[in-house]
This record gives sequence, structure tokens and C-alpha cells, in this order.
Amino acid sequence: MKMMIPVVVLVFAFHLSGCQSLRKPVIPDVPVGMRAADLALINKGIKAKPNSLVIFQQELAAAPVDPLRSGVIVDLDRQRAYVYSANQLVAATRIASGKRNFRTSTGDFRIGQKNPKHASNLYGKLQNAETGENLPEEIDTRTTPVPEGMVFLGAPMPHFMRFHTLDGKASAIGFHQGHVPTRPASHGCIRLPSGSAKSLYKLLPSGTPVYIYGDQYGTPSRPLLEIQEKPEPQPKKRKR
Repeated sequence: MKMMIPVVVLVFAFHLSGCQSLRKPVIPDVPVGMRAADLALINKGIKAKPNSLVIFQQELAAAPVDPLRSGVIVDLDRQRAYVYSANQLVAATRIASGKRNFRTSTGDFRIGQKNPKHASNLYGKLQNAETGENLPEEIDTRTTPVPEGMVFLGAPMPHFMRFHTLDGKASAIGFHQGHVPTRPASHGCIRLPSGSAKSLYKLLPSGTPVYIYGDQYGTPSRPLLEIQEKPEPQPKKRKR
């Protein structure tokens, strides 16, 4: 029995450390705010390619990022998302977050379930089961029961990546392809342009941290700070 004690302690310690790694965000390689220099690059890139995933580090974007050294900052106020890996800006895209009365929740999450052909089980349209005709109005199944003789068609949400809380609970929101105007427009999810959704789906594996910030458009308020990097000190000129 004495020989087994160190083994049990070792297994318990390993299990405990594993649980902690799942519950706590891993952010040493993701900045806690947006660097002014990065914002300037993002503004220029998105202006040139507004409906695409703008790549800044080709080598890091060539394969799925390492979830332990990477993360996505979702900036609700600027309606953008930024991918960081090894503390380097890898990619950025426009987004559309939750509109009024459907504000996107701020906080720290991880990407869990991924489904390239997901459909909503909450929002969609009704179809006449006999004629196949679709009704134009969108319904919410939580408030509108499906009448007899009708079929519910969930709204398509291609390249869906569901957000999970740090304790592993699945949320009702995530990234997915959709209409992205210049303002919040979703029911809480983070919509991506068609040119970004597929690329981001490939780039972000399950387990990737997602940090959602928003002062004006998020709930509860969580401002994303802008980091002003100090300029390098200039060498002093010698007096002659």
C-alpha cells in the first residue's frame, strides 16, 4: 500500500491541473487590449477587403492555430474580430453582433461544438407541409408554436462555432456565416461575412479561447482598452 501513495497523489495532481486548464482562460499570448499599431493595420486591411478574412501572418494562418497559445478578441463596439497567436495579430474580420434587445453577452468563452451545416432551432420560417410554400415571416419557436400542417425550417447558420463557458456549458451563441451590415443585426450570435466564415472555421479549432468585449453594444458592459505603446527612447545627443 505504501508504494501506491505517490502514484495516487501524482494522478490526483495531474487531474486537478487538467481541470484548472479547462476552467481558466489561457491568455499569455493574447493581448489584454488592442494595440494602436494593430488597430491601424486592421483598419487598412478591412477597408481594402471588407468581406474577407484579412491575413496579417501568412505562416500562422496556414494551419489551425494552437488553442493554448491563441485566442479571438471580439470587439463589439467596432464590430470586428481579431485572431491572435503567440502574441501576434494573425487575422481580422468584420462582424455583426446582437441588435437591440438581443445584445451579445460579453465575457470569456471557448469554441466548443463546430458544425459546417448548422441550422437554428430557435429562429426560422414556417413551411406548408402539403404545398411546400414558405411563409415570409420569421418566427421564434419559444414564442410561436408550430401550427398543425406546418413545418419549421431553422435559419441556416453555415460554419457554426458554438461558444462554451469556461466551465464547459454550451451557450446559445457562436460564430456563423450571415448577413453583415455595418451595425449589430443578429439575435446574439456573431455573424461573419461569407468570405471570412469558411476561413475562420478552418483556422479556429475547438478549445480556442474567445474574449468578447463591448461597452456600447455588449451586455454587461466590458470596454476593450486601447494600449498606447511607449515610443522607444531616442539616444541623447552629445553636447559639443
